Amino acid sequence: MTDKEILRKCFYSNSGLWNNFLDDKEELRTLFYPSAGEDLRPFLFSKTECLDFIGLSHNNGQYVEPNFFIFSDYFPWNDSSFFDSKILFVDNNTDICIDDYCELFTTNHYQYNFNRDHVDFNPGKATGKAIFFRAKINSHKVKGTFYRYGIYFFYENVGLIEQLFLKNKMTFSHVVWKRDGSSWGGGGWVRLDFIYNVAFKCQTKYFFLWNSYLKNDETLITEQTFKNSEAPEEIQPLLSDKFELELKKKLQLRWDKYDKMNLYFRETTK
Repeated sequence: MTDKEILRKCFYSNSGLWNNFLDDKEELRTLFYPSAGEDLRPFLFSKTECLDFIGLSHNNGQYVEPNFFIFSDYFPWNDSSFFDSKILFVDNNTDICIDDYCELFTTNHYQYNFNRDHVDFNPGKATGKAIFFRAKINSHKVKGTFYRYGIYFFYENVGLIEQLFLKNKMTFSHVVWKRDGSSWGGGGWVRLDFIYNVAFKCQTKYFFLWNSYLKNDETLITEQTFKNSEAPEEIQPLLSDKFELELKKKLQLRWDKYDKMNLYFRETTK
């Protein structure tokens, strides 16, 4: 089953935007960004043209950019205006706007769950919704305007990971680990370092990792250099408890003045 077939099995909408997207035969290369908040910058910073400009130009074609994006956050902030207008992000260099969108609804193949034990705050007015959208991106960092499809799941991360990626076996080629619930703003009780174990099962090749989650600017991440936290109870039976990846650092980049990110490639697995 392809990833688009999995999405069709799990979610539905009467919108032509959604159904035409699913009918297109292009294979998905999905970037997954859990605990994304209002941060949609991966649309730009995962693009080959942007990474080549920063210094990845000699990667011999090893890097392939994503063509589909999944963001998730249970979003407890009721005073936020995120997704209330078509303007999603603006700064001096880049603007990201909604070109078109529709709401998605779960089928009986996706069991929506919100585990209150994983979070600090009560669900917000957006929690439980899923928005499929086509984004229009303009930036001085790349040439011209480009468009990308994405879903913003206003879901709790663990429930989404369990249902979509582990039980229904959708893959993601890229992952961003920049935020989680371990006292970094949004609040929660789940540190997302088990995302490595999820990524191993989901055939992930490219890892955008926040510098604060790394030790000593390490070039390699292996079983010897990294120790996982225990995964949440409901997904433990679906994951290995071993670190089964070898990741090699290819590039360091700044998403802004304070956000130092690192791009790692999956090298080998056991």
